[in-house]
Formats: sequence, structure tokens, C-alpha cells
Amino acid sequence: MTDKELRKAKKDELLEMLYYLRSEVDELKAQNDALRAKLLMLSGEQPAESGENDA
Repeated sequence: MTDKELRKAKKDELLEMLYYLRSEVDELKAQNDALRAKLLMLSGEQPAESGENDA
């Protein structure tokens, strides 16, 4: 979507986009966490304490 299209979008359309983008971010973060845990398990390292990698 171009900047011009974003500027013309209605508030409810923008909110819907934000909702779906946030859902995608949450899903990708969960996948990342699962893969990181699997990697640590395979490498024999101890998992880091919760919240250490949150940005």
C-alpha cells in the first residue's frame, strides 16, 4: 500500500490492518521463541530467563 492509499484509508480500515499486523507479529514471535528453545535444547545450553530477549 502506498503512502497516498494509507492517507485515504478510513480509521476502521487502519485499525483492522494494525490488528492483523499485530497478530502476525505475535505468531512470528511465538515461532521464534519455539525455534530458539529447540536450538538451545539441541546445543545443550540452558534457556535464558524469561524476558531477557524482549525488546
